[in-house]
Amino acid sequence: MLQLGVNTSEALKQLNLLTLSPNKRRQILRGAGRKVRRSSRDRIKAQKDLNGKTWQGRSNGRKKKMLKKLGKHIQVRTTANKVDVTFSGNNIGRIARAHQEGVSQTMTAKDAQKRYGTPDYKAPATRKQAKALRANGYKIRKSRGKGWKNPSLKWITQNLNSGQAGLILRILKGNQKGKSSWQLPLPKRSFLGQSQTEYKQLKNFMLDEAIRLS
Repeated sequence: MLQLGVNTSEALKQLNLLTLSPNKRRQILRGAGRKVRRSSRDRIKAQKDLNGKTWQGRSNGRKKKMLKKLGKHIQVRTTANKVDVTFSGNNIGRIARAHQEGVSQTMTAKDAQKRYGTPDYKAPATRKQAKALRANGYKIRKSRGKGWKNPSLKWITQNLNSGQAGLILRILKGNQKGKSSWQLPLPKRSFLGQSQTEYKQLKNFMLDEAIRLS
């Protein structure tokens, strides 16, 4: 599960917030945690990491925004001396951590079906399947003369369905039964935390609040 302890230790020492009542300290820390949550949500919306760089895109090339549902699950938990920014539910936290740190996930056939639905094996083979078939040495007989040739992507998508392409690909790879599980690599897409600029702003916020509440 992904949990971030907001970096407020230096600010706490500098401001001597322990002289404030527990309720006032909690109020300041809650405000700091909410700022971190807001900036983290803004990064998800902008699809950028803690360094301001755009996240690596989807492996399938789709332009649809990523992780946009994670933002609403970010929670702020505070005590009189500590604030954590975390997620509601262990499963959501694991997904967030995998993307935050770029951790590979194990995907099973059951997981894939739940996430993507049951595939239509009678649908035409996809270009992705066609490229994989060609990359693994798939050939067809020449229409004229003897011998074999590499089929075009167009020929594969027009003459094979998804189920056939998948079976041929497994045979070419020496795995006729198909994999029961596989590793799904994830690029690092950090969003939860504080940039250097945000950290400086956070300290100033805590100083202003401490003065206002003292």
